[in-house]
Amino acid sequence: MPVFAYRARTAGGRAERGLVDAESLRSAWQQLRARGVFPTELRVPERGAGGRVGAAEVATAMRQLAVLVGANVPVVEALAAIADEAETPALREALTVARARLREGASLADALATSPRVFPALHRELVRAGEASGALPAVLARLAADGAAAVERRARLRAALVYPAVMVTTTAGVLAFLIVWVVPQVTRLFVETGATLPLATRLLDAVASGVGATWWLWLLAIALAAVAARRWYATVAGRRAVDAALLRLPVAGRIAGVVATGRVARTLATVLPNGVPLDDALALAAATAGNATVADRLGAVRDAVRRGEPLASALATHGLFAPTLRRLVATGERTGGLADAFASAAATSDAEIERTVATAIGLVEPALVLVMGVAVLALVLAILVPILTLDPLGARP
Repeated sequence: MPVFAYRARTAGGRAERGLVDAESLRSAWQQLRARGVFPTELRVPERGAGGRVGAAEVATAMRQLAVLVGANVPVVEALAAIADEAETPALREALTVARARLREGASLADALATSPRVFPALHRELVRAGEASGALPAVLARLAADGAAAVERRARLRAALVYPAVMVTTTAGVLAFLIVWVVPQVTRLFVETGATLPLATRLLDAVASGVGATWWLWLLAIALAAVAARRWYATVAGRRAVDAALLRLPVAGRIAGVVATGRVARTLATVLPNGVPLDDALALAAATAGNATVADRLGAVRDAVRRGEPLASALATHGLFAPTLRRLVATGERTGGLADAFASAAATSDAEIERTVATAIGLVEPALVLVMGVAVLALVLAILVPILTLDPLGARP
C-alpha cells in the first residue's frame, strides 16, 4: 500500500506532519479528514528524503526490532509498533516507508534502503545476510549492541574534551573583554592626562580599534571561508586531501588512524560471522572507515585479496593496522577465526584510542594553561603597568 507524506492543521490550528498509508491520494485525504486533520500538503515521499537520525535512536530501534522479531511478531507489525513510539519525525518516516515497501513485497534490507540517511549500508547488508541465513533477530541484536557501544565511546571522548574546550573558550572570552573594553578605557585615561602611551598599550589600542571597526568584516570572512571549506571538503579531492593531511599530524593523526582502522575492524567483525563474503565485507568496511585515505588503502587490499594474496600480507603492504593486529589477522586466517581476530583488533583499537586521547589531553591541558596564562599575563601587564606608573601631576604642563 502506498505511503503519503502530509502537512496539515488540526481543528485547533496546530501544525502537524507525518505519513499515512492509503490506496490513493483521495483515500489518504479522507483518512486525515476522518481524524480531524485538514491537509495543506499531500504527496508521495521522495526516496532518501528526511533528516538524519542519531545513532542512539537507530540502535534503540534495532534493539526493539530484534526483540519483536525474535518473539515471532511479523516484521510489518514490528515496524509499525516502533514507528508509533519513535520520537524523531525522520525515524518515524523512515520506518513507515520501510513498512510500506515490505507490504509491497520487498525484503527488509531493500525496505531499509529507501532511507539511506537513516539506515547506512552496513545495516542494510547485515540485514540482508540475516534474512538469507535465517538469523535476522541475532543480526538485529548485534547491530543494536554495536550501535550502542559506538555511542558510548563517542560520549566518553566528548567528555574527555570538555575541559580543554571550556578552558579555551573562557580564556578567549577574557582576552576579548580586555581588548574590546578595558584597553579603550586605559587609552582614554592616558589621552585625558596628556601622558604618552607605552608601545604595548598603543599596539593593544590599535588591535582593539581595528576589531571594533571591522568585526563584521571578520565575521563575514570567517563565514565565507567556512562555507567554501565545507563545499571543498564535500568534493572527492578535498576529502582525500584533508583526510591525508589529518593522518600526517603528530598526535591527531595517530588518533584519526586508530579510529578509522578500529571502524574497519569492527565492521569486519560484525559482517563476517553473518555470511557476508570477505570481498563484500572489505567493500563495506571501506565505506564505513570514515577516512578517504584509509578507504583507498582498503580498496587496494581488496584488490590484492582478489588476486589471491593473504589478507594479513595485503594489510601489511598497504600500511593498515599495527603489526600486532596484523598477526591476529594472520592467525585468524590460518585457524578460520577471522571474525574473532577482527573483534579482538577492534577492542584493541578502542582501548588504544582511549589511552591515546587520555595521554594527549594530559599533555595538552598543562600546555593550554601555560599558553593562556602567558597571554593573559602579557595583556594584563600591558594594561596595568602604564596605570601604575602614571603620574597625573607630572603630566600637567
